[in-house]
Amino acid sequence: MRKIGILFFTVFFFGSYQSQETLPYYQQYLLDGDFLFNPALYGKTDDVVLNLNYQKQFSNFEQSPNVQSVGMHANVFDRVGAGLSFFKDQNGPISSNGISAGASYFIPLDDDGERKNQFSFGTNVNFYNMNIDLGMLNPAETGDPLLTNDSIFLLYANLGLAVTYHNFFAGVSVNDIALSNDIPIVNGIEPEPTKYLLNAGYDFYMTDDFYVSPSVLVNLNTNSSKFIDLNLLATLTSDANAFSAGASFRTGNNKFGNQSLAVSPIIKATVNKFFFGASYNFGLSDIQQYAGSSFMLSIGYKFDNFINTRGYRY
Repeated sequence: MRKIGILFFTVFFFGSYQSQETLPYYQQYLLDGDFLFNPALYGKTDDVVLNLNYQKQFSNFEQSPNVQSVGMHANVFDRVGAGLSFFKDQNGPISSNGISAGASYFIPLDDDGERKNQFSFGTNVNFYNMNIDLGMLNPAETGDPLLTNDSIFLLYANLGLAVTYHNFFAGVSVNDIALSNDIPIVNGIEPEPTKYLLNAGYDFYMTDDFYVSPSVLVNLNTNSSKFIDLNLLATLTSDANAFSAGASFRTGNNKFGNQSLAVSPIIKATVNKFFFGASYNFGLSDIQQYAGSSFMLSIGYKFDNFINTRGYRY
């Protein structure tokens, strides 16, 4: 009975949870896509940052879930940042799309002029739409009332706080706050549970150009489930280039029990203004023997700030 519960737990979280949430989170936040989940990080540097991600899940399935996202953010005026992102999540007959737009505000914690110590807060709005291709389904009863809605539109808000101070970094974000259809279930449509993301870490400098970064991210939601990521990255830097390697270990917990979900080796690099990264998710549950593992690719570019040529105001 316990094995059945664990298997249900894994299928529920990896199948239902990740394929139907607004933007499934994998290792984007470790591959320069942290602004996708915390709007307080819009414009955290002086560059205009473009970030693209592709995630392939359950590689053994013919129509396995895949997620693409593209986002851009920048410091747009004095201490104000802004960001815009788009994602598409394809899972068999279900296709989800979302557009997010928002802003942030930064408060410097010193006057060193390098933006290493700063506090910020931000918010954005997510316009989310899900479509179901009913032609790909083969229901037992053609008049099933559960299959009458082939398109769902919902509106969400996200809030965030972030801080960096003397090599310490942390953030808190509240995601998927329903603005429309905020009653739990209306006409068979249920909004996403509100999620609470908490992360913290520290850069331990061994030398001037080499440091190790342990960090943790906790994902809680109003459905009483919890995910924990334990991360460790080592980074070698020079004036314009950097290379990082490490791993992320993810566990999950809900009323059915605890489960180690995946170990994900991670590599990423920056060459001048261009950056790229990759992760591979080695699943630790029984379902991975049949479904296969997953991987993520990320690329991006940091443009000189053509939006705010005056620069950040201290």
